[in-house]
Amino acid sequence: MRRFIFLYLLVLAISLLIGRLTFNPLNMNGLARTILVDVRLPRIVGASLVGASLSVAGLSFQNVFRNHLAGPNILGVTSGAAFGAVLAILLFTFNPYLVQTLAFVFGIAAVFIAYRTSRLVGDDIVGLLLAGIAVSAFFSALVGMAKYLADPYDQLPTMVFWLLGSFAGIRWADLKFFSIPMVIGIIGLTTLRWVFNILSLGDDEAKALGVNVSFYKKLIIGLATLAVSAATAIGGIIGWVGLVSPHIARLLVGYDNRKLVPAAVFTGAILLVICDDVARTLTSAELPVGVVTSLVGAPILVAILSRRREHAEG
Repeated sequence: MRRFIFLYLLVLAISLLIGRLTFNPLNMNGLARTILVDVRLPRIVGASLVGASLSVAGLSFQNVFRNHLAGPNILGVTSGAAFGAVLAILLFTFNPYLVQTLAFVFGIAAVFIAYRTSRLVGDDIVGLLLAGIAVSAFFSALVGMAKYLADPYDQLPTMVFWLLGSFAGIRWADLKFFSIPMVIGIIGLTTLRWVFNILSLGDDEAKALGVNVSFYKKLIIGLATLAVSAATAIGGIIGWVGLVSPHIARLLVGYDNRKLVPAAVFTGAILLVICDDVARTLTSAELPVGVVTSLVGAPILVAILSRRREHAEG
């Protein structure tokens, strides 16, 4: 784990120094110090928390649903948060705090609706999965309707930019509230990493070992939902990080969740900080970080799946 901590601190230090304004860290003036402490550092901390939240939530969903292609959006969290954000932009004067708050509230509400709906299609983990897919499609349709009704010259560009994901403009004040649910989710899921190993044996075997399977699955889904809702509220829709980071961590440390869970936390944080560095420095105009994660995540996933297939075939 020391190598992950060292690599993260190295990426953090490099990210602080790169940008449109370069300066000597050993001889900074007031402007450089303000940019470093009040602009770049909160942005990097925000990207780190969002990346760690999406990654550990993705790993949790993959373990609970026993599907390595499961991601943070599997229960409709992202779609619900997206609808909350576009609703705030559509109905109220743009206020980033209101957008973040409604995104967080609707992200939580989407999972609650999926949980209640799951009892109509089957009161088990498969029923919850099917209900999550339905709720995600429903909120995606509402997002499309909000975009259709939005002012094409004012509200629509704001909606599209938020939906593509960005950390531009994040300050310490933005992190005061939403960092709390993200930290609770990350620490809670990391603490429960021993449960993942027992659940991987199967429900019957876990029950035989005295584990309350239903309780722990609900607790894991609740903590993952809390972290993803807060991450989406502060960063917008950022795909692939929650899906790809657990696979990268598995290649590095194996399948033992006692090592895999903390490794996934650092992998997600490092990956998203690097993608945000690319988004803010690659072109003269800043790119949405969600575009960068999609461009990077898709080929990484194909490479990982190809390598696993070669390894399985010997």
